[in-house]
Amino acid sequence: MLKVLFIAVILCLIINMPIGFSLGLASVAALFVDGNTAQMLLIPQRIVAGMNSFPLLAIVYFMIAGAVMELGGVSKRIISLASAFVGHKRGGVASAAVISCAIFAAISGSTPATAAAIGSITIPEMDKRGYPTDYSSAVVASSACLGVIIPPSITMVVFANTCGTSVGQGLMAGIIPGIILCAALCFTNWLFCRKAGYEVEPKCSHREVWLALKEAFWAILMPVIILGGIMSGFFTPTESAAIAIFYGLIVGFFVYRELRVKDLGNLFYKGALNSAMIMILIGCSSPFGYIMTTNKVPEMFSNFILGISSNYYVVYGLVLVIFLVLGTFMETSSIILLTVPIMTPIMRAIGANMVHFACVGVIALAIGMATPPVGISLFATCGISKVTMGQISRKVWPFLLVMVLCLFLFMALPGLCTFLPGIMFD
Repeated sequence: MLKVLFIAVILCLIINMPIGFSLGLASVAALFVDGNTAQMLLIPQRIVAGMNSFPLLAIVYFMIAGAVMELGGVSKRIISLASAFVGHKRGGVASAAVISCAIFAAISGSTPATAAAIGSITIPEMDKRGYPTDYSSAVVASSACLGVIIPPSITMVVFANTCGTSVGQGLMAGIIPGIILCAALCFTNWLFCRKAGYEVEPKCSHREVWLALKEAFWAILMPVIILGGIMSGFFTPTESAAIAIFYGLIVGFFVYRELRVKDLGNLFYKGALNSAMIMILIGCSSPFGYIMTTNKVPEMFSNFILGISSNYYVVYGLVLVIFLVLGTFMETSSIILLTVPIMTPIMRAIGANMVHFACVGVIALAIGMATPPVGISLFATCGISKVTMGQISRKVWPFLLVMVLCLFLFMALPGLCTFLPGIMFD
């Protein structure tokens, strides 16, 4: 059965079938070859069971909330605020793009949305100031990865739900690592710009800083409401996502006045389409995972990994390397749904904290989003700047290296990930 299962998946992927349908078709083929046609009832049952989860509803809401903020004039106010604070530093425009991605990440929860909203404004601005377009694109592509690290994060919702840990704690775990990564990317940019000798911009006056802060106030208030509500226990992550949509519509229509009624159809269509793609993938992966579990694939893989070494750091590092490698050629949700059910027993066996595992696992997968050849952040940014994958790939490596170093720092120091969840939820 297992041979048919994996061969069918490989064949489906070779003919370029979507991963969700590939997993579902492979499950049907495996059960059919097994000869017990009564087991076919498992397919629809497991698909429904896989999607029937209240925390997963947050995916739909955060998708729509990100689209609302993208069209509602939030992104340009965030960029103006970041530029007012760091625009006068060496490489300040690029650093403003990094910080803008971090702030917008706390609104959208999505890497492609962050790349599109911030990159469409900051890349042309960097071009005007003499930055190479491929470098500008690399800055945005790597910084957009913060979209799935800093809460709210759609990827974290899927990861935490799959490994069986608290979604709320997983979301809180990404705050400190996200801030550290943002600072690390800004420092890397500063080193490059210092070496290149870029001129600094004039420093903004106190009045200009105040005006930028005043304009961006309503945009910055959104993540405060979301995270504050989750931390205080006033509402769940799923409920916070629904509140984010309501708040975003009010800001877009009545505060910034850049949303129009005619935009709502396309806005909800985009949110529904993107979330439906993820939910189909989750549903179809459920029978696939069930077949692997009943055939003891997680147990066999766990024995194999632990047979290499039982050392905590060796096993943890090996799991993260697997995530990094898979991220170079697979989509993030697919990696989570295929590998996390197998990795979770291994991490439990070595005594890993599951909130910490969810946090560093999401960071490893986020790095994969900016890693060629299949990096969704790279593709999104290339579509804006019109540079080739080869051009952006040559400039993004220093940022990826810094992010990988930070990843293993977070692995070695779990407190960086577990401190906030510990004080907020214990």
